[in-house]
Amino acid sequence: MAKLIDIIQRESCFQPGSSLCMGCMEAIAFQNIGKLTDNGKKTIFTLGTFCGEVSTLQFPNPVAWGRGEKTPQDWTKSFGIIHHVFESAPTVAEGARDMADLLTETGAMTDSPQVVALSGDGGALAIGLRSLLHTVHRGVRIVIFVLVNDIFANTGFQYSPITPLGADTSTTPVTEMTLGNVTPPLDYLGLMIQAGAGLVAQVSPAYPKYFFRVVEQALACPETSVVFVPSPCITGWKYSDGETIRLAQLGCETGFFPCFMKEKGKKGEIKFLEPDIAKRPLIEEFMGPQRRFHHLVHKDPKTGLFQVRPGKEVMVQKIRDWIQERFMTLSRLASDSL
Repeated sequence: MAKLIDIIQRESCFQPGSSLCMGCMEAIAFQNIGKLTDNGKKTIFTLGTFCGEVSTLQFPNPVAWGRGEKTPQDWTKSFGIIHHVFESAPTVAEGARDMADLLTETGAMTDSPQVVALSGDGGALAIGLRSLLHTVHRGVRIVIFVLVNDIFANTGFQYSPITPLGADTSTTPVTEMTLGNVTPPLDYLGLMIQAGAGLVAQVSPAYPKYFFRVVEQALACPETSVVFVPSPCITGWKYSDGETIRLAQLGCETGFFPCFMKEKGKKGEIKFLEPDIAKRPLIEEFMGPQRRFHHLVHKDPKTGLFQVRPGKEVMVQKIRDWIQERFMTLSRLASDSL
């Protein structure tokens, strides 16, 4: 792995000019990915429609991806971006990879580029799950980043297959009869491992050293790597400015979004999440600042601590049980040399 200081000092191909919300985790992730791909190779990015695309490629308005007004003369600093419909990021990346390999094999290109796909969790795990599974099954040498904000944030904050239990969304609203989403989230990490991905990981820019190490391994993987990046959404999760990094940390430490990595044929690892439930932060600390959970958790005016609302104990316990079940599943997957 390159030294942390060297990575930080690299130029990123993600530049100012996006209309992402102030403090959006996706912007931080793109900045990091831009630095990590600035590693002496040309990069081709494929971006399906999601928040991170429509807010960074609003041509003819300012476009956030670039290296200035002119195309760099240095081949390794140049890059390409292909925008396409919601579900096609893995498939378009697969086509770019195949063409690059063909040009390299025939001698038309001497330095094969690295290919990176970017999409949201709705586009990857709902609309585009077939594309994702087929690309992973083929083992194509690309890295697929899935920015996870639990919803279809680009189109109105609708429920997605990985929306957490109890969350209030525009299509799973809190009513007198329901307490938000009642469908347990899809086990997307386990699904990608079982599908045969060369590397499966979940990382957070809130833990930059781990983020950099995992992404470097993903870029070096000879098969398909799928890297999930939890991205707290200010408008969809309904929290105050300035809390993004703290929520990202709590998301990992409480078990909502455990940092995890597993390479095919090797044992995996779970990071920054205590095996002992008693040593973890309370899930109320993560849920409390988000208004999508305010029907379940509220702040005690006397202590200033977030607590479960009276009468909502059953739903919050279901969330705790789901978190622990997923931790046990990840532990089993990490201990297996599949």
